[in-house]
Amino acid sequence: MNKLSAQIAVTLVAGGCLAAAYAFTQQPADGAAGPSGKPPVSASEQSQSSEPSKAQEGVNAPERSTNPKQSTNLEPSINQDQSTAQAQSRSQGLPKVSVIIPQVQSHQALVTGVGTATPVQTLSLASEVSGKVVKLSPALKSGQRVSQGDLLLTLDDTQYQEAVASAQSALATAEVTLLQQQLNQTQAKAEWQRSGLNGKPDSALALYEPQVKAAKAAVEYARRTLEKARADLRKTRITAPFNALIITRSVEAGSYVQASSAVAELYGTDQVEVAIPLSSQDWSHLPQTPVNTDWSVTLSDIESQSQWQGYVDRVEQNIDSNTRQRSIILRVDQPLEQTPPLYPGTFTQASIPGKALTSVWQVPASAITRNNEIWLVDASGMLAKTPANVRLRMTDKVYLEPSQDQQIPRIVTRPLASYLPGMKVEAISNNQQVSR
Repeated sequence: MNKLSAQIAVTLVAGGCLAAAYAFTQQPADGAAGPSGKPPVSASEQSQSSEPSKAQEGVNAPERSTNPKQSTNLEPSINQDQSTAQAQSRSQGLPKVSVIIPQVQSHQALVTGVGTATPVQTLSLASEVSGKVVKLSPALKSGQRVSQGDLLLTLDDTQYQEAVASAQSALATAEVTLLQQQLNQTQAKAEWQRSGLNGKPDSALALYEPQVKAAKAAVEYARRTLEKARADLRKTRITAPFNALIITRSVEAGSYVQASSAVAELYGTDQVEVAIPLSSQDWSHLPQTPVNTDWSVTLSDIESQSQWQGYVDRVEQNIDSNTRQRSIILRVDQPLEQTPPLYPGTFTQASIPGKALTSVWQVPASAITRNNEIWLVDASGMLAKTPANVRLRMTDKVYLEPSQDQQIPRIVTRPLASYLPGMKVEAISNNQQVSR
């Protein structure tokens, strides 16, 4: 009995398990109760619960047009805005380059340099004879101007007057001796002829030939001595050798002057010259023409801005070992007669006209690359490079031979090493910044 009851209980338990498993496998996917045991929701309940959710979504979501025509009209406007934005984006992304449009023009090169005005003639005036200063000219003072031949000072000439008289006496004696010897010679020749002897005497002394020759030499010596004595006498009166400016005076009245002693320092006033050292590049800007007075230049005082007109006198043919430069020499006539006067020692700046160029382009020096090329921007906005045909190089400008193309180029003012031919750029005109 107990065994039977146990078997029935086991059978009931197994059957319950099978029933539960079967019920679980038949549970519906939608609306079925989950493991929590809640009952499934009906279709009407699901509809009621979904309506509030859609209403709430309608509050938060933007309104959408239900008119199909209105939606179609908005599409072209949106596409146009997108195209404009893309174009602006591309424009902002292109590299910007500064360019100039050169104009064909003429140019006169101008070379400048500095130098000091110095007199063409400078002299340390010295006495040629010795003597005591007995008279000084009032003009023999520093800063005074004297003309050629003006008397500056006088030395005591007593001994020189004596020397002249002595020379005159010696000359007269020599002339008498010469006359005596010439007379003796005439008498000796007559006696030789009367003797009837053929040929000449054994000695030339018989006919007084050496005696006459010696007497003539004595006369010549006496004459030269007299000339020297007279010259020394004249040298006691010291005069200005040229038109000059007195710079310094070294003697006073009553002082004794030795021969070759300096008495004054003189500067010539007829002309001054200015040596302007120039570099090789400066020389390349000057014309290769013979120097003449038609090559005029302008000199100006650096401090007062006063100006004077001069001309190129000559060019030096040697290079200074210290500066490694060669100088051009300028000259101004009658400098103290100018308005204002050009005084010796004035520090001047010279403006020298150089080569004259016609039909050239002027571009900034920065537009020329190290390879002597220029970069251009063509009509399509693309970069291109071409050799630069340079006619003249200045400090901040370069003058080029114009190209034969009909189209006026746009030249990049500051090319970069990163530029490549065919590169797309945005050109910005900068002509107003290029001085002419």
